Amino acid sequence: MRVLLSTYGSRGDVEPLVALAVRLRELGAEVRVCAPPDEDFAQRLAGVGVPMVPVGRSARALTTAPPPSPADLPWRASA
Repeated sequence: MRVLLSTYGSRGDVEPLVALAVRLRELGAEVRVCAPPDEDFAQRLAGVGVPMVPVGRSARALTTAPPPSPADLPWRASA
């Protein structure tokens, strides 16, 4: 059985899927996790032997970026 788990967010969003991926692998599944391409997520998943499929922008970059200007909001909403 192959399983693809996917999340986008912070460590609190990724860590539960790490645990789930490890358990599914123990039950015989081939598991991959889609997550933001942050190095700490990649290291955490590599540390437990679960392949990561990076998706989207860095979650850390999104949380540390300056807020968008009001002029950018229609563009961001349509993206």
